[in-house]
Amino acid sequence: MIVLQLLLYCLLFTAMVKIAVIGGAVNGLYFYPKEVQDRAIELGLIDRNTMNRKRKC
Repeated sequence: MIVLQLLLYCLLFTAMVKIAVIGGAVNGLYFYPKEVQDRAIELGLIDRNTMNRKRKC
């Protein structure tokens, strides 16, 4: 029973992350460390306001 629950939780977590990053990794940039976020902003891939808005959703 525990193994089944663990499997279910893993699948649910994977589904939640996949939904959060639909359209690529830049849309889920808020999952990454601060250094990676700063580098993506520096490269112009995303701006901080957009990233914060997606984090709140």
